[in-house]
Amino acid sequence: MKVLIVTGGNVDIPFAKDYLADQKFDRVIAADSGLSHCERLSLLPTDILGDFDSLKERDLPEQFEKKGAHIRVFPKKKDDTDTQLAVKLALEWKPREIVFLGATGTRYDHTLANISLLEGLCREGIVGKIVDSHNEIMMLQGSTEKIFTKKEDLPFFSLVSWGGEVKGIDLEGFAYPLQNGTLSTSTSLGISNEITGERGILRVRSGYLLVIRSRD
Repeated sequence: MKVLIVTGGNVDIPFAKDYLADQKFDRVIAADSGLSHCERLSLLPTDILGDFDSLKERDLPEQFEKKGAHIRVFPKKKDDTDTQLAVKLALEWKPREIVFLGATGTRYDHTLANISLLEGLCREGIVGKIVDSHNEIMMLQGSTEKIFTKKEDLPFFSLVSWGGEVKGIDLEGFAYPLQNGTLSTSTSLGISNEITGERGILRVRSGYLLVIRSRD
């Protein structure tokens, strides 16, 4: 199962329409004001949840409910963000992949919190990916090997350690290759690499590693 979570950060509508045209999701969760993005994208969510404190169009949940969406309303005073509530719901379906739209934006605290959700998905063996018009963000947990194909629209390939040292990093097919390297949270060594051929190979022995592919 593949799940899309649309949450309340920034969404570039033309980009999102193009991205979604090439994707197929089994379930679509709209988290709070992410429902506004769904309306602008002409995207019908299967599930809607949140406290709806940031949703300006108050009648939207009812409109989508009439179209078959399931609604879950939560109190404003709660420990979890609406995005994390969406992740908890998605985990009930045991998906293989969760993609986030609207998970980045001007509220950098929310952006960091959403990136931190990728760590939890790693622990569950689920692929998590945050996408916006300029970036594609995922997290890997060692020990792992992954092949990345070159993307002309996302030429920059950056690695950032998450929560501690990442050890045993190998990079093959990159402008700046690496063998048995280590990244820590106090270095920018892994920023702005590029895949030189048709594909690049990344190996990690231990730790949590953010992989960020960027347009500019």
